[in-house]
Amino acid sequence: MRTELEEETSVEVFKSMWPLTKGKRLTKRRHRVPDGAFAWEIDEFTDRALVLAEIELPAADTEVTIPEWLQPFVEREVTGDVAYLNSTLAK
Repeated sequence: MRTELEEETSVEVFKSMWPLTKGKRLTKRRHRVPDGAFAWEIDEFTDRALVLAEIELPAADTEVTIPEWLQPFVEREVTGDVAYLNSTLAK
């Protein structure tokens, strides 16, 4: 399990920090697909041949069933694989 924090920032802070990300940026198109009480986030990377599907769960032990519409596209499970973290992909 990993902790992920998201918070709003000001335009000034963004402009001052953005240059620090040069050479470590990802470009992707995100598609949100509702699925019952949850929503799948499908990230289509535009800088490489990679598509990832992710679902935010309320607890680590929440059971997930891959929906029928997504099953044909799933090659493998990468949960917990550090190679697929944004921080690793951005290197």
